[in-house]
Amino acid sequence: SSGINAEYGGDNQIQIRLETSETDYVIDQNVFSLPHTASITELQDLIKSLLSIDDDSIEFSFRINDELLSTSIGKFCESSNFSGESVLKIEYFLKRPAPEKTDEIDVNDWVGGLCFSTGSAYAGLYNGQLTRITDSLQTTSHQVHGKPIKCIQTIRSEADKDLIVTGSMDQSLVYSLVGEEDCKAMFSLRGHTETVMCVAASPSTEQIASGSYDTMLKVWSTDLEQLDEDKKRKKKRKEGEGALRTPLLTLGGHSQAVTGCCWMDNSQVVTVSMDMSVKFWDTQMLTCTKTIAIATALQSVAWSDKSRLLATGASDRYVRLFDPRGASGTLVHCTLIGHSLWVPSVTWSKDSEYELISGSYDTSVLLWDTRNPKSFLQRISSHEDKVLAVAWERDQILSGGADNKVHLSAFK
Repeated sequence: SSGINAEYGGDNQIQIRLETSETDYVIDQNVFSLPHTASITELQDLIKSLLSIDDDSIEFSFRINDELLSTSIGKFCESSNFSGESVLKIEYFLKRPAPEKTDEIDVNDWVGGLCFSTGSAYAGLYNGQLTRITDSLQTTSHQVHGKPIKCIQTIRSEADKDLIVTGSMDQSLVYSLVGEEDCKAMFSLRGHTETVMCVAASPSTEQIASGSYDTMLKVWSTDLEQLDEDKKRKKKRKEGEGALRTPLLTLGGHSQAVTGCCWMDNSQVVTVSMDMSVKFWDTQMLTCTKTIAIATALQSVAWSDKSRLLATGASDRYVRLFDPRGASGTLVHCTLIGHSLWVPSVTWSKDSEYELISGSYDTSVLLWDTRNPKSFLQRISSHEDKVLAVAWERDQILSGGADNKVHLSAFK
């Protein structure tokens, strides 16, 4: 190591230990003395020279105490009050290449919601159409609602058809069974008295939750057989309309529109609202178990099974992360600052506990790593108008909004 240290020179040396869980990139001798001005570039060069890597496409990220290093080691030590008397542990790991926009798909109207299913994706449009987008980017559209679709979710795939739920300004939700060319309305879900703003399928896919401008959270069965309560309604239905279905339960507690909902498990639902609160509901006990007050109207929410954190998008342009297990009042885990306008859509990676994306009225889609809360990792996509919806499945990201386009981005 003397050669390396001599190379860097300088007075204020900091002792560091480099560690990794990437078995292909372990360094045998791992304690070094580096100048306080050393940053990612020097650490990168050090590791690559020790491992004799001359491939430019291989890059590492560095983490100290769960925070990504973005400054010099000295600046980091100053901001985190590290004395410099002990050895600073720095973890390194392979940096994943950023996603790149690969395609742009023109659709017939604003995109209110997006979701993936096996082998295809779906967009819910403001003209009430459900548009299926295939892997080869062919689109087929079906008229499902008479008014704008505000939210959409894949419930499950059955045989070669997808069961999709859409929620609309027409106050209803519709279950559609969508094949390659055909789309059959199975059930029309009636019960909300205002625009349906959000919908989410439970992990078991046996139920969905929906939130509306009418301030209510409703839970519905996704069983495609006629239920007893469906049969009671003998009202003649219009051609092409699904059988009528009423909710299994209705939970009230918000004072303004419910703008986002998600399931933490098969009985716990989280809602966010324009009333500046996050609420946790137990759908078996039929109660609100916890309320968190926030100083802004909330627009969207997503739960990560991997990190056990909630992410919310808000009118004050911030993305906030919550740890629901924390004591009340200390729940905001961190605030992600990068957007300049409302954030109506957030979603987590299903593969990484640290990564999430957000779409905003400022026309951008941002990729975040929660280990680096001070700035976003990357601007994935820039639309020509406000972004209303994002979706993320494996290595593909979809975004859409008021420019009548769906952008597809992919991790190479």
